[in-house]
Amino acid sequence: MTTSAAARTRSPRTAPVRRLLRPRVSLGFELVAVAAWIALAAPAVTGGSHGAGGAGRTPGTGASHHHVSTAHAAHGAAGSGGLGMWALMSVAMMLPAAVPALAHVGANSLRRRRQRAMATFAAVYLAVWIGYGALLLGSAPLWARLPDDVVLACALALAAAWQLTVHKRRALRDCHRSSPLPPTGWRAVAGAGRFGLRQGGACLRACWALMLVMAVASGRSGSGSGSGNGMLAGMAVLTGIVMTERLARKPRRPTQLAAAVLAAAALAVALAAAGRRWY
Repeated sequence: MTTSAAARTRSPRTAPVRRLLRPRVSLGFELVAVAAWIALAAPAVTGGSHGAGGAGRTPGTGASHHHVSTAHAAHGAAGSGGLGMWALMSVAMMLPAAVPALAHVGANSLRRRRQRAMATFAAVYLAVWIGYGALLLGSAPLWARLPDDVVLACALALAAAWQLTVHKRRALRDCHRSSPLPPTGWRAVAGAGRFGLRQGGACLRACWALMLVMAVASGRSGSGSGSGNGMLAGMAVLTGIVMTERLARKPRRPTQLAAAVLAAAALAVALAAAGRRWY
């Protein structure tokens, strides 16, 4: 009876449940990503988001400004607190994609220095994305004067095109590559940092266009042309694309499907903008 019960417990049907319940070395970092999502969702849920107060409107007139500020119109990172908001979005959207690499660091580090190695990896990995956010903030004046709909449609079309390039496929392959990690001393710290830089660079090459779309879309929200809930929905969709591509054994089909979705969204935004101008 005991043997049969053990056999049932170890049945292949229960394998997904056993994997879910298995202790996870990356659990702390997964909870950090969840906390970032909660921090981003809280203003929309409590009514403290941009859409609640009429940001971008002249007090007493209800009239909306076409350009609230350079950064507002350019992208949401500036419209919602600058580089700090971009960092929070990076933790929420991109840290989950690094969980397999974090698990690799944790599994190949000594127990006494495991958390330190994983924290080093995560810090370097996120620094790559924060640097990209700083680049977007610095380049905002170059495209802040364009109409929001034009910028968003172009960003979506660019992301759709990038999905189909050989550079995207190579970057996704690089995201799946592991790295040997020295066990002790400063060499271990440097090894975790190099691995974080390598993974962050590969992830940036794969997903820079998707995050550009997110920056532009949240900028529309920040300038009064969208809602906080819409921004969160867009973040969820783009995070789903990133995670599907990262975790799929054969990511080519998900990548092509994402390209089709992005192209359809670009066309929809362009047609909606043309319709508003026509009428």
